[in-house]
Amino acid sequence: MGPEKKKKRKAAATGGKKPTEDENGTEGLHWRSAISFSAQSTAQLLRTVLEGLGAKFKRTRSERSYSQLYAILPFPRVAYVFRFEISEPCALVIDLYDTYPATSGALTFMEIPDVNDGNIDGARDILRALVARLPRPPWKFTAVQRVQHGLLEPDILRARKNWRALGIAD
Repeated sequence: MGPEKKKKRKAAATGGKKPTEDENGTEGLHWRSAISFSAQSTAQLLRTVLEGLGAKFKRTRSERSYSQLYAILPFPRVAYVFRFEISEPCALVIDLYDTYPATSGALTFMEIPDVNDGNIDGARDILRALVARLPRPPWKFTAVQRVQHGLLEPDILRARKNWRALGIAD
């Protein structure tokens, strides 16, 4: 019996919880955070930022399933996903989508399925440029948004921590 091959642990981001594995056997992390702007407006701004950085990317569409709660019963729903598949400056996928977890309104998420050592610097550059173009940081929700989704909504409470995990939030 020989020694077992250990998988290399990659990336400093911990906001996404789930480790992912690329074709080389190196682990990355699945990063996801609630943001305080709609998916459509953020997608338009992200496109502008990527074009300004000279990044090579394509925009595709996708769908994501989630549950919407009516009274006490969860109902399955599907969210339209604005997907950016970036090839330069680094291989990266960024998803933006709106969910309606209750009848109160939309809660928007930004998700990067695989953050690893090879793309974390590029992801930081892109996200920092995006944050600089937004009117306020995406992890800062207005009082109306907090009340609309509940003052103790876990995704809103974790948003700053998730952005800080990538080295973007102060």
